Amino acid sequence: MMRNLHFEISRLSKFFGSLNLTTMVLQLLFLYFFALVGRFDRSDDSNILTHSNVILALATTGTMCALAIYGTVVACQILVGNYVGTNKSQTYLLPVGRKSLFYTKLAAFSLVVASAMIVGLFIADLVFNILEFLFQLMTEQPTGILDLLTSVFAGTFLTIAIILLSSFIGIKLNGKVKSMIASIVLVILFSNLAAITMMASKFITLIVAVVSMVIVILVGLTMGNGIENDEVL
Repeated sequence: MMRNLHFEISRLSKFFGSLNLTTMVLQLLFLYFFALVGRFDRSDDSNILTHSNVILALATTGTMCALAIYGTVVACQILVGNYVGTNKSQTYLLPVGRKSLFYTKLAAFSLVVASAMIVGLFIADLVFNILEFLFQLMTEQPTGILDLLTSVFAGTFLTIAIILLSSFIGIKLNGKVKSMIASIVLVILFSNLAAITMMASKFITLIVAVVSMVIVILVGLTMGNGIENDEVL
């Protein structure tokens, strides 16, 4: 199984670079967008966009939403596409256990997405914090390293949860378009939850993200058993 995992990861290596760069660019854009709005909006003395934790929460949520949809598009091509339509029969004929192959593909995809996002978010947040010390835009000090890391992992886990749940729906309903529709719906639901909890407590968001990943794992195990026992006419 490890050999198959290494093979699947190598196939996705080109995706790592594009996702990593996209993550960094999006996060920096969102961070500076909200920071600049808070800096120049003088209409309200209690403007929340002058607070570092609020800016980080909104930026991470925005990046999460964009990457969830982008990641689902990629998942439709390299994951869902193998288990819908005529491709499903070809995948089932491969000389590897159906369930084992499915789990390997899920693990490889999740590892690549997680590593690319964690690195991208951390670098973007760190660059923003360093520049904030030099050219202060906010009234508060930049976010501490612990809160920063919590935000990074929470955003990453929630993004993966959305992508994989959308992929499972597409496989179950036998359609890539259905995966995309599910992704948009889940993004709307998760984004509101993420933004509210991150501004309140990033640790709560991390707990929600971990619970979401546990649900995804359980659903994935069920999907694997279904694929193992599936009949192809």
